[in-house]
Formats: sequence, structure tokens, C-alpha cells
Amino acid sequence: MQKTKTKICVKLVPVMALTLLSLFTLSPLSSFGGDLAEAEGFQTSADGVSYPYTETFTTSAYYSPLPCQQKYATGNYEADIRLNGRGVRGADGTGVYPGMVAAPKSYPFGTKLYIPGIGIVAVHDRGGAIVDANGDPNKHDRLDIWMGYGDIGLKRALAWGKRNVEITVYGMNEELSEQISLAGYSEDEKIASCDGNGIDTDVTLATTSFVEQPKVNVAVVETPKEVEIPSDGSMPINLYAGATGNAVKALQNELRKLNYYKVESTGVYDELTAHAVFKFQQAQGIVAVESETGAGIFGPTTRTRMNEIIALRSYTRLAIESKRASLVAEGSTSTPVSIPKDATQAYIPSTLAFGSKGNEVKKLQEFLKKNGFFKSVIVTDYYGEITKEAVVQFQIANKIVSNETEKGAGVVGPSTLKKINELS
Repeated sequence: MQKTKTKICVKLVPVMALTLLSLFTLSPLSSFGGDLAEAEGFQTSADGVSYPYTETFTTSAYYSPLPCQQKYATGNYEADIRLNGRGVRGADGTGVYPGMVAAPKSYPFGTKLYIPGIGIVAVHDRGGAIVDANGDPNKHDRLDIWMGYGDIGLKRALAWGKRNVEITVYGMNEELSEQISLAGYSEDEKIASCDGNGIDTDVTLATTSFVEQPKVNVAVVETPKEVEIPSDGSMPINLYAGATGNAVKALQNELRKLNYYKVESTGVYDELTAHAVFKFQQAQGIVAVESETGAGIFGPTTRTRMNEIIALRSYTRLAIESKRASLVAEGSTSTPVSIPKDATQAYIPSTLAFGSKGNEVKKLQEFLKKNGFFKSVIVTDYYGEITKEAVVQFQIANKIVSNETEKGAGVVGPSTLKKINELS
């Protein structure tokens, strides 16, 4: 719904929040259908705007530094404090709390919004960079979301990063309560503390006015740590930024096999892991750009696709072992017999897409050339337009896709891989 903004003058109190820009995302962790359903029909035009409406915002995340952190955005606590203040309240005096939003002055304090991945939130803060688009068609109004104190707040802020999000604005809707979900959140995070005994002496509220935090239903979302990995190697759970444990390490191992994750597995779902997941999703046609909802999140669709690839790898391995066993039997000897080179020549273990490079691309081209689909005289290790067109023709010939515009056309995904390895 298109809206017409009415500029509302608000006295700007210096914001005490640290804005952090990154390229990574936090999982949409829950839905709030009940309250939202009741609010959908709510409309008011007191400020010249009809509610609710949906608009694209450029969102970022911020946190409040503590002197006991292991890591700082600018390198040290003092620098963070000098840059952004101590961050214990918003511009309207409200004590900071997870999900509190800083918005441009055209959004009055108390404005309710629904942000996918965060929940139902309210505006209580301002910021020098948190401004309106002012009619610029290449920009969006800005929002900043408070993610917590100290290391965990910094971690969440980095995981959210900067992204364009479709957000529903409900205006000054008293019937709509705030409901927020944050990964790994605990009740202990309501106060700034280095020792668990309350607000740290270095994070004082001074003598300025302080508005009590509103009652907010913050869902505690458990961060998965140790789960049993099935014997077939499949991924058992969904994962998101901030998660830790053996399931994250297993995911990183799989991403490394597919050449998306190129460092040692840590068991921590950090920025590198989120980016690797995004590149995997992009190659599989699950998301197109990093600002798209779900990008960098190992959710149900991404996990299903990954498990299909793991199953295909297992299927191919068993097929090769079966071939090897039959060759041994035919040789009437207990000494293992090498499989002829052409028996595994076209074996391709991982998914491939436009822009891929490496020996697996060369194998793919050799297979497609042998079967009459790859028209180039030269075989290379780069997956370009010629390779993509050859893959599309192979997929159409084998009824994997019906035309070149169908989802997955030109991408060597699980179904295409299975057919290639069956025919190799």
C-alpha cells in the first residue's frame, strides 16, 4: 500500500548506539500470526497516513559496548564509547532492550512495525545515519535494531548486518504488543553486566530521565549445540547465525567439500559460514541476492537440498564400490583390481553452476561433449554460457526440466548430478 508521509518534528536526543554494517543475516525464527491478524484491519489517518502499509527499509543493527568484551567493532571499548556513547537508553529515554528500533524523525516514538526475522517492534531511538530516503528512488528509509549488550549483542548485530527488508508499518497501534525473537537470548541480557550482579559501574544511567522498558514478549530461542549426526551424514537440523556445536561443524565440512567454505571448521555459525551458505543457496537457485529473505540461513529448503546432495554422494560412492567388487570377482583374485579410468571419469561429486571453476567443471564439459551437448572445441575448467547451454539441453533431453526458463535450468543440481553419474 502506498503511503504519504507527514513529517513530525521530534527533539533529537544524542543516540547512544553503535551501528554495524555487514552482509549477513539472522534467521526468521518465529511468526506472530495472532496479534498481526487482529491488527491487519486497523487504520488511522490522524497523521495523514493509512495503516498498515508495507514498505522496503534499509535495516542495520547496533549494540551497546561493555568494558569486559572479548572483541570490539572499532578495536577497543574506549573507541566504541567515544564514537557512540554508552548505549543504555534510546532517544526518548526508554531503556534499551532487544528489538528496540531507531528510525527517522518522520516515524514518531512508539510506532509499531513488523520486521521479518525480528518480530513486532517499536520505535524508541534516533540516529545520525538513520534518515528518510527523502524521495530518492535509489534509497530507502533507514531503521536500526538494537541487538543486546557486549559480545553477544555485537555478534547478533554483525550477523544481521545491513539489508533491505519488506516491513509492515502499523503506526501508533496500542492494540499491538511487541513480540520479539532473538537467537540465544536469555533473561540475563535485560541489564548491562560484566559480572552478573547488575548494571556495571562503568555503564551508569547518570541523572537524566529514564523511561522504563516496555513489556515485551521476547522468545528465548535455544542455540543448538550438540545433536546426533545421522550415520548417512545428512544434516539433522536447521541452523542460523550465532548457532554453535557439532551440527554447525558438520555443515561447514559439507560446505568445504562443495568449495564454498575454505577455512577450518570451527563449529560456530559466523559471517564466513553465513556467506558460504548464501553462495550455496545462490548456486542452487534458492535465493538470488544476499538481501533476499532467508539468504545465509540454513533453513528447511536449503537443508533439504544439501541432504539431497549428501544422499547422491553416498549413492555414487556405493555404485563405485559395487563396480569395484564386481571387477574383483571377475578377476577371480583377492587382490583389488583398479577400476578403469573411464569408469569414474565423469563422476562429479558436487553441484555446479554458472561461474564455477575447477576440475569438476572440466569433467562436466568432457561428459557433455562425449554425449553431444557441449559444442566448444576446447574443454576448460570454467562454467560459462556455453557450459550452461549444454547443461540446459542435457536437462531437457533427460526430462529434468522442460525449458530454459524453468527453475534449476542450467544448474547442475542433485537431479542433474544423479543422471550424469548414472550415465557415466
